[in-house]
Amino acid sequence: MIRSSLALKIHQYEDTGAIIAASTTSLPEFDGSGRCWDYRFCWLRDAYYILNAFNNIGHFEEADQYFHFIANLAQKEDNRYNPLYTVTGSADFREIILDLDGYRGNKPVRVGNQAVEHIQNDTYGQVMLSLLPLYTDKRFTVEERQDSSIWIYNILNKIDATLDEPDAGIWEFRTIAQEHCYTNLFQWAGCRAAVKMAKHIGDEHLLQKARSLMERAKAKIEACYDEGRKVYTQAIGVPHLDASTLQLIMMNYLDPHSQRAKDHLSALEAELKTKDGLFYRYIHKDDFGTPQTTFLVTAFWYVEALACVGRVDEAMEHFSNLLKYTNHLGLLSEDVDAETGSQWGNFPQAYSHVGLMNAAYRISKKLDRPGFF
Repeated sequence: MIRSSLALKIHQYEDTGAIIAASTTSLPEFDGSGRCWDYRFCWLRDAYYILNAFNNIGHFEEADQYFHFIANLAQKEDNRYNPLYTVTGSADFREIILDLDGYRGNKPVRVGNQAVEHIQNDTYGQVMLSLLPLYTDKRFTVEERQDSSIWIYNILNKIDATLDEPDAGIWEFRTIAQEHCYTNLFQWAGCRAAVKMAKHIGDEHLLQKARSLMERAKAKIEACYDEGRKVYTQAIGVPHLDASTLQLIMMNYLDPHSQRAKDHLSALEAELKTKDGLFYRYIHKDDFGTPQTTFLVTAFWYVEALACVGRVDEAMEHFSNLLKYTNHLGLLSEDVDAETGSQWGNFPQAYSHVGLMNAAYRISKKLDRPGFF
């Protein structure tokens, strides 16, 4: 936990509060994959998870800095939000390929990231969630903004305009657009956060708009449910399973104690979990073929989901097992080869360390409950 919090801290640009995903570029997801990305940017999607991790360990200064970065973007962006920004808040960059060999001769070596051009509609919900503590957490001594209703409406209007629009999803597919369950989940969660904000500032019209959009988003999520397999699929009309739908349990869209949540978790682990408790994002072909390495943050999401549904002993066992995939300094990469245990993808990866911290916190909350032992 200490090592992970330090890793997150050194990925934050103190002048603006932005946190980059990783400090490296073009480390391949697996040898010869061509999946070599530049992660030296600030993804808005990561804000919710990173702020949770900081909040859970009482790091309010870092969280407050990040709040201002997100709030400033929320004010200045009239049209779509970009999925990622530079540490100064600019989205004026492009992806280029350098004539260099990368790690173990892997190519391409990229500077910049084309994902800045993608449609990723979960972003709006995550921005809303990132700003929610400004209104609901009394530990933050932040002056309430005079224009609260204006920018909350602004984000809700973006959710309204994009709810029916296929997007690139959390995994940033480059040639695939779908109505992703994960996207709709965070649109639903963002609207739920807006409900709490509207109550706090006393705006009844805002409250009703947020509730109406929540119902629309819920209908989209339910359209992903496969009754026969008792599982939520990656997107509307597709059969593929996706580890990002673990968030349905963690975000309390599904009651963790319900049979539907337990069935959903069982279906995901049957298809995506390795024998050692690592987790694939998905196993079907995408723009670049079939993924060959597991994704560390989804393995930590799996730990969280286990804790949520009451399988705490398993959660602790899997959590302990994942720690062996750190290097000698306790740092985590983005991906792990399930066969060899070797680290792949950009390093150190903020997302992986956030996953570790939030999983540990989720387990600790379960252990703190009276009568657990």
